[in-house]
Amino acid sequence: MGFWDIFFASLGGQSPFLSDLTYASAALAIAGLAGPVAIIIGTLAAFINGYVVTRLSKRITEVGGYYRYAHKYLGGKPTGIFVGWNYIFYAVLYGAAYVIGASYIAQWILGIPWQYSLPASLMITTILAYLGIRISAKYAIFAGSLEMATLLLISVSLLLVSKAPLINPFEYVSKVPLPQLMVAVVYAIGIPTGYGTIAPLSGEVKRARETISRAVQSVIIAGGALAALAVYSTMIAGLSYMGLDKLTVFLNTVTSEGLSPVVVILHHYLGVLLDPIVVFTMINDGVLGALAYVLAVSRTLYAMAEDNLMPRYFSLTNSKGNPVIAVLVSAISMDALALAFTYALGPYYAFLVLGFLSMIGNLITHLTANLALLRAATKKLKAVLYGVDTMRNLEIALALIATAITIFITMESASGISVRELIPYGAVILLVITHIIITRHYKGRVDGGLIYSFKQ
Repeated sequence: MGFWDIFFASLGGQSPFLSDLTYASAALAIAGLAGPVAIIIGTLAAFINGYVVTRLSKRITEVGGYYRYAHKYLGGKPTGIFVGWNYIFYAVLYGAAYVIGASYIAQWILGIPWQYSLPASLMITTILAYLGIRISAKYAIFAGSLEMATLLLISVSLLLVSKAPLINPFEYVSKVPLPQLMVAVVYAIGIPTGYGTIAPLSGEVKRARETISRAVQSVIIAGGALAALAVYSTMIAGLSYMGLDKLTVFLNTVTSEGLSPVVVILHHYLGVLLDPIVVFTMINDGVLGALAYVLAVSRTLYAMAEDNLMPRYFSLTNSKGNPVIAVLVSAISMDALALAFTYALGPYYAFLVLGFLSMIGNLITHLTANLALLRAATKKLKAVLYGVDTMRNLEIALALIATAITIFITMESASGISVRELIPYGAVILLVITHIIITRHYKGRVDGGLIYSFKQ
C-alpha cells in the first residue's frame, strides 16, 4: 500500500464525522465551552505520541507495530506479550465503540433499531476484513475524502449562519476542574487516534520508513483540525439560538438523557438534510472504523504467533497474504463484545464505557511506545541506520515529554471517574500478567527438562 492508501485507511479508523457525533459530543458535554480546548489538548497529546511512533517506525518495519516495539526495546517476550495484549484490548474495544456509536446515531435519528443496524454493520466489517486490506483501502480513499469535504462544508456553514459572536474557549478553561477537563481530553484523544492502526500494518506498506512517518503525522493533524473546527462551529451554533446559560444547561441535560448534543444542534439547523448524512456516516464510519481495528488486531496476533507467543495458526495466510484465521478471530471477538455490551447497557452507554476503557488502554499502549523510543535512542548502534541514529537527543527529549504528558493525562482522568469504571481494564491486565507468569514458569520448566535430558 502507498501513502494515500494508508492515510485514508487510518482516517477510516478515525471516523471523522462519527467521532464528532460521539467522542466530540462527550468532550463537549464534559468540558462545556472549554470543549474545543479539550480537543486541541487531545490532538497535541496524540501528535506527540504519534511522532514517537514515526521515529520507531523508521527502526522497525515488520508487521506488529506496538508489540514489535516493546518486544525489541522493552525487555523481550514478557513485555511484548503485555503490550500486545494491551493493544488488542484497546483496539477491539475502540473498534466496537465506533460501530456501536454508528448504530446509536442511526437509531436515534432514523429510528432504525440497533438490533438491525449493529449486526449488519458487524457482518459487513467481518466480510471486508476477510477479503483483505486492499479492497477496504480503496473504498477508504473514496469515502474518506468525501466525508472530509462534507464535514468541512457543514462546519463552515454553521459559522456563517450563526448570529452569535465568536468566543474564546480558552477563557472558560479555568471554570472546569482539572480532572474533569482531563476526562474530556481522554475522549478527545479518541478522535485523531486512528493513526494507531497504521503501525501494525508496516510490513504491508511500500517504503514503510518514509510512508508510515508521513501518514501518521498527516492523519493526526487533519483529524484533530477537523474535529476542533467542527466542535467550535457546533458550539457557536448552539450559542446562537440558546444563549450562554441555556447552552450550559442543555449540554448537561442532553448528555444525562443519553443523547448527543452535537446531533441535536446539527439537527436544529439541518433538519431532514442531516438524515442522509447520518446514513452515510453509519455505513462509512461504523464499518471502516471497526474494520481498521480488526485489521490492526489481526496483524498483532499474526506477529505474536510468528514469535511463538500465540498459537501458530494465527500466522497462517491465504494466497493473498491475508492472515485469515487471525482476521476472523479478531472480527468475531469484536462482534461478540459489541453485541453483548449493547444488549446489556444500550448503545449510548455501551459506547461511553467501551470508548473510555479503550482510551485508557490507548494511553498505556503509547506510554510503552514512548519508553521504547527512549530505550532505542539511548541504545548504542554499530552504525547509523537509515538516518535514525542522527537525532538521538531530540528523540530522548521527545520520549520524556510524551511519557510525562501521557502519565499526567492518565492519572488526572482516572481521578475524575469512579474506580468501578476501571475494573474491566484492571481485570484484563491481571489476566495478561497471570498469562505471562504461567507462560514463563512453564517455559522455564520445559527448557530445564530439555537441558537435563541433553546432558544425560
